[in-house]
Amino acid sequence: MSIQQQLAQVESTIRQTLRPQPETPVTLVAVTKYATIEQMKAAYASGVRHFGENKVQDALTKMASFPAADYPDLHWHLIGNLQSNKVKKTLNRFSLIHSVDSVALAEAISRQNVQATLRQPVLLQVNISQDPTRHGFSPEALLSQAPQIAMLPGIELRGLMAMAPAEASLNQNDEALNAAFSQVATLKSELESRIGIALPELSMGMSHDFPQALACGATIIRIGNFLFKT
Repeated sequence: MSIQQQLAQVESTIRQTLRPQPETPVTLVAVTKYATIEQMKAAYASGVRHFGENKVQDALTKMASFPAADYPDLHWHLIGNLQSNKVKKTLNRFSLIHSVDSVALAEAISRQNVQATLRQPVLLQVNISQDPTRHGFSPEALLSQAPQIAMLPGIELRGLMAMAPAEASLNQNDEALNAAFSQVATLKSELESRIGIALPELSMGMSHDFPQALACGATIIRIGNFLFKT
């Protein structure tokens, strides 16, 4: 199927999943790690307005093919691990950084943005799978350390990002997926109460598990393989 057809299928699934609450806003971020520029332009022509990249340098390289003058409504998301020594390269480049996984990284982002008189919207990445190979705060660390991050002047805390346990996602284990995504939604509510501000975004759900994530309150889904598969 074409990218336009794949996108239509994703959007249909979103509508069906959210049928009880059709007004719920959902942002589809097209994950372009393995996409060509031609595929990305086809996605844009089909209505995609949010691209997500895992690495800062890869994003900067692809941005050169989408000048703001020609694509003024295109938003870039950094969804992969960000090293502190790359923070300066993100200044005024990303609408949202999904992958803040430590106080030190949050402080580095804040410091660079304060110096540039900017404020960077971010999400805190939480590791709900207890997989040591994945980045992110443990639920306990998130609740204890997020209030400190929320007070940093150079960032705007917008919510949480998480990935489901890989086995549950690949095996379409609805029970495990619902438990994982519900945990993230609960953490967001607990964090809102603790810091006293609204956190409107939950970035969770990818090609194999976005319907379950939507059912648990995801506001951002990250779709790559499904959208760009050949």
